[in-house]
Amino acid sequence: MKTKSFWPQLLIGAVALLVLGGLGVYWPGIVGAEFLGPAATIGDAVTYQGYLTDGNDTPLSGTFTMRFQIYNAKTGGSLLWNSGDMNVVVNSGLFAARLGITTDIFNGEELWVAQTVSGELLTPRQEIVPVPMAHTLRPGAIIKGTANAIPNNYLLDVQMNNDTFGFNRGAISSQSTTGNAIYGQAVNGRAIYGQTEDGYAIYGFDGGSNANRGYAGYFYSTNGIGVYGYSNGNRSHPNILAPGVYGQSNQGVGVYGRGDTSNSSNFYNEGGYFEGGKGLYARGTDPSGEAGYGARIYSDNYRGLYAQGGSGWFDGYFGGASGISTNGVTDRSARSQALVANRGNLPIEPGDLVAMVGVVPSPEGGQPMLAVAKLDASNRNAVIGVAASAVTAATVALEDGSEIIDFAPVAGTITPDGFLVIITAGLAPAVNLTSLARAADWQIGDKLAISASVEMMRSSSAEGMADGVVVGKVAGPVDAASGTIPLFLAID
Repeated sequence: MKTKSFWPQLLIGAVALLVLGGLGVYWPGIVGAEFLGPAATIGDAVTYQGYLTDGNDTPLSGTFTMRFQIYNAKTGGSLLWNSGDMNVVVNSGLFAARLGITTDIFNGEELWVAQTVSGELLTPRQEIVPVPMAHTLRPGAIIKGTANAIPNNYLLDVQMNNDTFGFNRGAISSQSTTGNAIYGQAVNGRAIYGQTEDGYAIYGFDGGSNANRGYAGYFYSTNGIGVYGYSNGNRSHPNILAPGVYGQSNQGVGVYGRGDTSNSSNFYNEGGYFEGGKGLYARGTDPSGEAGYGARIYSDNYRGLYAQGGSGWFDGYFGGASGISTNGVTDRSARSQALVANRGNLPIEPGDLVAMVGVVPSPEGGQPMLAVAKLDASNRNAVIGVAASAVTAATVALEDGSEIIDFAPVAGTITPDGFLVIITAGLAPAVNLTSLARAADWQIGDKLAISASVEMMRSSSAEGMADGVVVGKVAGPVDAASGTIPLFLAID
């Protein structure tokens, strides 16, 4: 018996209909593929149809033993799949065989089918060719279209439902050894867009074993923003911070930012830039104590920390048990300051000398605060410094819902029971003078003292200065218009 076989149709239910021999284009609904409801998925099997005749082209009928094999070349090549012997019913030459081919062999590379009928290998092999639209699934294929002309507005819509999370589960899986596993480019829109209800809109994983080699995600911009994070979530448990960008590392750094170091004079080359109601909030949670820094700041060769407050606010505020601990202090204003309360009966003007009158509880939870009053004859022996500015107290809400008292410098006079900042040592640039009678011959470096009549006089003068209280040295000339003098405080 001489046989020959033709393969007009091959259906792949998982992706698209492929046709052997290129004799036509048919979709599953036309050729009678089983319809599955939305809750089910199409299986891996394909339908293989053919026409079998004898040597005289007479259609055959009966049951024949057939074997189907798939290779990756027209001749030779590698065997990718083998059906084994199977009994196939032929009716008037027509037959259909259900082949349980796994879809992993359909990867865009060429495929060829070899058929054996009753022990006879038919030649040549038949190429599996795609229907025209299936060309869009080949390597290097381009899918084009106008999204708003498509019912769901997507050129490619891939959906998957999973009950459990797993690293090997995903609507789209992409692998690359040297290039980009997924590459997106958009002129004005989103190159890659992800949306999720409760999971990860976009998830990246680096499983490499070598440090400093791979990135779970890498973002690069030539003229814009490498990564932009935005959150409109409410700050409530468990998303208490509702961050625009969240980073976590078990052994390294949660978020790492690096600015361009080739032009360090450029102001905008920071490793990180933070802007908001609070520009940066840092909190240390390590229970070991010494390792639990809220922030650890280091610079190779310049300032470890640069802070500048807005107009009327402190450059830095330290509210811990010890306030601030340093190995050294470099103060460009050459002065030390303290926050105190006016507990005298008179208002205090900036530039007035003040004296200690006791200690009072601070509004910051009862901490001790120095109380002062404007200098007069009764308290001159307790002189402590010069008033720098008035300060106002305000209630500030924290992230955990608690409240604290914060202070901000303001212009104006310090009324009784008000708060102020005083200069206790170093340069006081404008000290109010009680008398200018003896100021004409003052020289820079002259030591000044407060007399019993509360006049400021050169301490070298013997006139009424036997019990004078030394307050410092002249640092500059008297400003006759304002009635002030710069004084380097060194109170005795």
